[in-house]
Amino acid sequence: MKKFVLSCAISLAMAGIAHADAGPVMAQSAVITTGHGTVTTDRVNVRSRADKTTEVVTQVNKGDAVEVLDRKGDWLHITLPASAKCYVSSQFVKDGAATADAVNIRCGPGTNFKDVGKLAKGEAVEVVEVKGEWTQIKPTGHCTGWIAAEFVEIAIPTPLPAPIQTSEVITPPVSLPPVADAPTSLSPAEPPVEVITRYIVKDGYLAAVADGNAPAPYALMTPKSVGLEHIIAYLDAPQLQLTRFEGKHIRVVGNERWKRDERYPVIAVERVDMVW
Repeated sequence: MKKFVLSCAISLAMAGIAHADAGPVMAQSAVITTGHGTVTTDRVNVRSRADKTTEVVTQVNKGDAVEVLDRKGDWLHITLPASAKCYVSSQFVKDGAATADAVNIRCGPGTNFKDVGKLAKGEAVEVVEVKGEWTQIKPTGHCTGWIAAEFVEIAIPTPLPAPIQTSEVITPPVSLPPVADAPTSLSPAEPPVEVITRYIVKDGYLAAVADGNAPAPYALMTPKSVGLEHIIAYLDAPQLQLTRFEGKHIRVVGNERWKRDERYPVIAVERVDMVW
């Protein structure tokens, strides 16, 4: 009998310990992988790949702004700053534009250097210097590099507004005495249209829009499936030349606005990148 009592006591004690160790599970905060970032340290290397052994394309300093496109482990994929030196084979550049499609942009004057972007045929470039077989150009909007995530603080995106909830209050009718020559009743004011805005990075295929009533001349489309494709969003980008990207796989960065009564959102495009 004593052994039985002792065994029960031990079992209860162990159950109590297990319960104490199993406290409430804390939810981990989501890791922000895209958006506007700020460098937190001086002389931070930006490399051609997410690897400490690859070439240093340029350096950034504390307070510099970077545009984060993605995250890979301890590395952030960013758009190259203007200080980066980029090179293209001189045979593929003429009169400040690319003469072929998918031209490699490299981080040094030679094929032994890693590529950090590509040029589409006809895409304009800003030539810095021509040295024989290689032409140095300013980084384009789709030249990218990698930086250690520990040295960049990504801004927390503005949370979306909570949906507006309304409740209908019914009051009993009140009898009022008739009023002679009552003025014409005014139409009730229309409720404000709710608009949701957020900073986004989206992939898709660029297509011209034939509908004259559309809010923009171009749209970001899904890949074709069984001969069909669908609109992801309209693109508002009057400052950019989107014609050269028509039919190509692209990534757009900008502010998306979506009115409650509209079928598709409209993206105010800040940058367009080719997806290879």
